[in-house]
Amino acid sequence: MKTKYAVRLAYDGTDYCGWQTQNSVGDKANPKPSIEETLVAAVLDLTGEPVTMTASGRTDAGVHASGQVAHFRLESLRFSPDRLLLGLNDRLPESVRIVALGKAPDDFHAGRAIAKQYSYYFQNGAANLPHLRRYTTWCRRPLDGGAMHEAVLAMRGTHDFAPFACGGSNVKSTVREIFEAEVVREAPANRGAFASGDQAVWRLRLRGSGFLKQMVRRLAGTLIQIGEGRRPAEDIARLLEGDPGTQAGPTAPAGGLWLEQVWYADGTPPFDKT
Repeated sequence: MKTKYAVRLAYDGTDYCGWQTQNSVGDKANPKPSIEETLVAAVLDLTGEPVTMTASGRTDAGVHASGQVAHFRLESLRFSPDRLLLGLNDRLPESVRIVALGKAPDDFHAGRAIAKQYSYYFQNGAANLPHLRRYTTWCRRPLDGGAMHEAVLAMRGTHDFAPFACGGSNVKSTVREIFEAEVVREAPANRGAFASGDQAVWRLRLRGSGFLKQMVRRLAGTLIQIGEGRRPAEDIARLLEGDPGTQAGPTAPAGGLWLEQVWYADGTPPFDKT
């Protein structure tokens, strides 16, 4: 019987087509690899076994992760979890890293998460700082973080998030529950890399039961308009109430979005290192 392993992953999604392997786009091969195929190739190179890698969810092209969870099975038992982690990281590009790995119960499934946390990071200031440009969305105009925070409070609770859904999303229901929602300024008291002079990084953080495709990015695009004073904070509540005269803002760029944490019914993923 094959042994199941669970992994926690961090990756810079800039140069990837997303989590899911895409063999082609139209009639042309996709020039960018996927996170999934990159991991599968590393496992094959180390163990000689082809595997199926199942994630907690599919991140889109350009989206990053610091806490993605996935599982796979291996026939061979010649690698301890510690050796497997070290061996895979040695074969992975520096943009993808396994930060935890362990044996998992046979009934564990990475896709059966009960909650996830996503954050979207807005960089605000006169210039797009080089060390943040891949991981935040730069907004040159000043952002009113207080108005943005007030707006996202309406997201808390159970709502139909269809106004923030990506066109063409194939889901049975657009109803989701958001447990926590806030907009906060990162490192406001110290003038370091994330708060240098007039530069600031604002963080939209959402923890919920699930998310629709590009839902957080549509919300982020709406919040930029609110933060810049181009629309009222009450528009988020109006959207969730189904006001036909209110439309969500544009989809914000992928680079500011991060999948940060995933929860399961029995707590954190079962990283059994025994």
